[in-house]
Amino acid sequence: MISEVFKTYSNFINQGGPVVVILFLISIYLFVLISVKFKFLFFDIDLIKNKFVKDYNSIEKDQYLLLNQSILKADFKNIVIKDFYIIQTLIALCPVLGLLGTVTGMIEVFDVVSFFGTGNARALASGITKATLPTMTGMAISIVGLLTYTVLNSKSQSIISKI
Repeated sequence: MISEVFKTYSNFINQGGPVVVILFLISIYLFVLISVKFKFLFFDIDLIKNKFVKDYNSIEKDQYLLLNQSILKADFKNIVIKDFYIIQTLIALCPVLGLLGTVTGMIEVFDVVSFFGTGNARALASGITKATLPTMTGMAISIVGLLTYTVLNSKSQSIISKI
């Protein structure tokens, strides 16, 4: 069972070329970041929020009260939205890398055409596969990442608006 799954993924990566390997590594990093952020925003945030409320209420009421409160709120907001820019960048990077895979695959198709002509359908199909798999992979990673990012961003905005 495990060997069949490994063989399937290995075949997929071989057919897609080196860009699929890069996309696979980026997707692992992206979904680790998303998982950590999900755990933080849905489970661990109460500890940070309680500390924020305690610090907020213990601010000395003097001439710098508003400044200290705004600094504390800004710090809390920075903690909540930490890593969002990295997640957004990785989500945007995946389709671009997929297009890079398309270009490299099409270059391979043109090499086959220039060497064999259009008579070698098997070689053409291999290049077309190498052109389309990275695009599909990049788009799939981006779509799933964008959907989960939207949920996380909505939750973080909800948390920030309540302070």
